Formats: sequence, structure tokens, C-alpha cells
Amino acid sequence: MRPAVILLVALAACGLASADEFFVPMVGQRQGQDGAWWNTEVWISNTGTITGGYAVVFLPAGQPNPDGLRAEPVLEDLAAGETVYRNDLVPEGGVGVLRFVTTSGVIVFTRVFNAAGKGSFGQGMPALPRSAAARPGEVVQLLGLRRTPGFRTNIALFNPSTDNGVVHVRMYLQHGDVAGEESYRLAPGGYLQLDDALHSFGVARGEHVRAEVSGTVPLFAFASVIDARSGAPTLVPAMH
Repeated sequence: MRPAVILLVALAACGLASADEFFVPMVGQRQGQDGAWWNTEVWISNTGTITGGYAVVFLPAGQPNPDGLRAEPVLEDLAAGETVYRNDLVPEGGVGVLRFVTTSGVIVFTRVFNAAGKGSFGQGMPALPRSAAARPGEVVQLLGLRRTPGFRTNIALFNPSTDNGVVHVRMYLQHGDVAGEESYRLAPGGYLQLDDALHSFGVARGEHVRAEVSGTVPLFAFASVIDARSGAPTLVPAMH
């Protein structure tokens, strides 16, 4: 049976005719800087009154993922009111994006945290629809970035489309001076993570730094400011 037919059968079993698609960029299960070990936890909850379903596809960093974007995975049943906890959706050593296919009323929340840190909850992020991505040519801003002895900043870039694209990042210091700028190619479904991003733009030390991001394709952009003392990451969403 073809995957499209399998998906339709699964949706029909849930009493629904269509599925929703969501993304969570910047997930990982691997060793990081300063002795960090990044883990990802996921909660999937059916808020509806009938049985629903969900499926998950992992899109690894550093490669094109057009097949993962087009995949129509078989849905797992989720009873009305039920919440499923998963900590096995990112393979060990992996970093990238989780793509969720869900029936109506099923919601997803993730937590990325440093298991080698000092007990912080970590970085929480809901699964986001494709419509939340910046449009081609739209400029978005990442504020409050810093690089000090106590903090460093990672930047995550994800192309949810099946087209090749280019993403441009320009870094501004507090008083408006441009610290540097760079363009990056993003393949279909491609995910790029810039670890210690300010350093790569020539900022040896800086606070109140802003990154301006735009692309030729739809784009998700986020930053994560990491506290070196606790190992805790804080999510910085893009401002449109």
C-alpha cells in the first residue's frame, strides 16, 4: 500500500479528513560545548474528544531533507485527552528539526536541555506551523544576543521548503555598528546551526547584539543564549 493511502486510512480511522504539519527546529541529542550534553523531550497531547493521531519525522542538520518534508508517515493513535511523553525522537548524536504530522486538536511542546547542567528546565518551544516561517525576502530580528565569559549564543536556521535557498545574516553591535555579515546556502529541508555565532562574526565579547536575518526561501530563525554557569539555554524567537 502506498504511503499516501496509508495516511488517508489512518486519518479516516481517526474520524478526520486532513492532517496538520508542524516543525520544531533546534533539537538535539549530542555532546556540546563546555561539557554539555543536549537532550530533547517532547509532550504530545490530544485536546480533542475523539481519538487522534500523530507522526514524527527527524530532519538531520547538514544535509538536504526533501524526502523527509514530503514523507506521509503512518500516524500513531492518541486517545482523546491523552498526553504522550517521548524522549526518543532525536537519534543519539543528532541535531536538527522534528517535523510533526498531527490530526486536529493534537498539540506538541518540546524541551531541549543540558543534562550535564545544574537542573534548569531548559529551552521550551511549541511546534510551529509552516505559516509561522518568515516569507522569502522578509527581514526578521534576533535581539538580546550576547557573548561574555558567562554566556554564548547559538543561531539556528531552517528551510521548510523543497527549494534551494540562501540565508543572509547581518550582526549589529549595541550602537548600530555592523560586526559582520554572511550568507549561507540552505538545501530543501536544510537545517544549519551556528554554534557560538557571535564569535564567528568577529565579536570576541559583546552584549545587546542584534542579528538581522532574511532568505530567498521561507525561513525559521531562532537564537539560543546559553548560560555557561548553569548550562541552561534560553530561546530567542525571531521578531517579524
